[in-house]
Order: sequence, then structure tokens, then C-alpha cells
Amino acid sequence: MSSVDEFLKVMRDHDTATTALIAWCRCHYPDEAEAIAITLFGDEPVPADRYHGPLRLRAGETLRRRCVWLRWGDRVLSEAENWYVPERLPSAMRDAVCDGHRPYGAVIAALRPKRITTMALCADNVEPDQTEAAELLAELARTDGFSPPSAFVLHIHAVMTASGVELAEIHEHYRRELLP
Repeated sequence: MSSVDEFLKVMRDHDTATTALIAWCRCHYPDEAEAIAITLFGDEPVPADRYHGPLRLRAGETLRRRCVWLRWGDRVLSEAENWYVPERLPSAMRDAVCDGHRPYGAVIAALRPKRITTMALCADNVEPDQTEAAELLAELARTDGFSPPSAFVLHIHAVMTASGVELAEIHEHYRRELLP
């Protein structure tokens, strides 16, 4: 089993990327850190007409886009974009997401979220005729604050739900440093 396959299995065994990354890092890099840390690059409102993902806004709801790097010690594990609906979170969780000190999955853990993967792409296996994969890599190359596409080994798109309510759409880009 390849390291990517092994990591994908760990992802399937956990409800959030945060808990999966903690399990992975405690197994592979136990002496580097105790917890996942983030570097927040932005948390900004997104006009509904500029968003084309699976989240459907109801009257009075807003959409935000949060960009972070997830780290284990000095090791950058992933770079993520989260589109989320603040009004679907309790106010204390909304405040905790906004303060930018913890990963989104850690903040909403008490809601017992479920992560539904909608796409997983191993960057090393992209064929030239894979239009969706090529578009994803081109979009990633244009994202401010993110590393070049060659830095990543795996890309995952997922939707986060709790009690049947869609909370967020997540694009996770896992860096090569994640793998042993």
C-alpha cells in the first residue's frame, strides 16, 4: 500500500481532516508536535453570485472563505480553502472560527460533523486528458498564499455536514511533507 493510499484510509476512518491529521502525525511524527496548528491567510465574505459550489444559501445567510495552512510543528501538512456559512454554527463556534487560532474541524467537533469526500486526486497521477484535474491544478496555481501545485501530493474536495445540515465546502491540498 502506498503512503497516499495509507493516508486516504486514515482520512476515511475519521470524521474531520483535523482528527485524521492528528492520528497520522502522532503515528509518523510523534516527536514534532502535540497538536495541529494553523496559519490563517484570510477569512473573508464571498458574494453568493461568485460561489458555484454545493452550499445553498437560505435567506439571511452569508458565505465566507477561509484559507489556512495546517501545521504539525514546523511541518506544513496541508493548505486548505473552506467556504462556510457562519449562521449555521452556534455563536461561540462562529467566534472561534473567526479568531483564527484553531482548525475549522476542531472548532466544530462538538457538532459531530461528517466529512463527505466528493473528489480525491493524487497529483502524481494526473494525466494530460483529465480536464477536471488540470482545471483544479490551474485554479490552485492562481490562489493567493498557496504553494505551487508541484508542492502537493493529494487534493481532496469534501462537504462537511452535521445533523444533515451542510456547514462547509472544503478544498484540502496535502503537501508532500505529510508523507513519510
